[in-house]
Amino acid sequence: MTYKTRFQYLLDKARDIAQAQSAQNPKLPPLFFFTDPKRTPHPEDIAVHMPAGCGIVYRHFGEGHASQRARLLRKIARDNDLTLLIGEDEALALEIEADGVHLRQASIDRAAGLKAAHPDLILTAACHDAETLRDLDTDSGLSTIFISPVFASHSPSAEGVAPLGIKGARDMADLSSLPVYGLGGIGCDNILSLKDTGLSGIGAVDAFKL
Repeated sequence: MTYKTRFQYLLDKARDIAQAQSAQNPKLPPLFFFTDPKRTPHPEDIAVHMPAGCGIVYRHFGEGHASQRARLLRKIARDNDLTLLIGEDEALALEIEADGVHLRQASIDRAAGLKAAHPDLILTAACHDAETLRDLDTDSGLSTIFISPVFASHSPSAEGVAPLGIKGARDMADLSSLPVYGLGGIGCDNILSLKDTGLSGIGAVDAFKL
């Protein structure tokens, strides 16, 4: 399976998942590539293979060439009809005219202020526990929540954390008044199992590795 074929398969199945959920978010694509400096050190090489209608969350974690890489990803996104979000860094997102910002769970409280100051920005956030998810509502400023890890993941944030699994993902989706995406360990081998979980889309890291 070529890169483009694999990515198109993931997009098609993510669309099936979104279409099965009445709360899908029309502002966001159903499939997001989450960058990781260690696992995907050259995300631009992946982005050029992504089919139109996908999204990218560029998480630079303070890397030295963040601005240059973000600008390159912005160009690729514009040329290929991709949505680009910048992790945690609204200043960089505004500088390069990205589509939005993705926040850590610890930064969720920033969302309402960001939305008020920059209403055109798409805002998403990570969420790892039911209590936080239950407390969020449509006034939070967020468009979508990414719950994780759905399956066993190589992400540092998933270390020592039990995967949600199918039932856990469904339970989390049921708690939320916002559209919920799944993240963590999702790939071609298990994406089909998420169709009836109530998720509105998915995010992945390793599934996009070249």
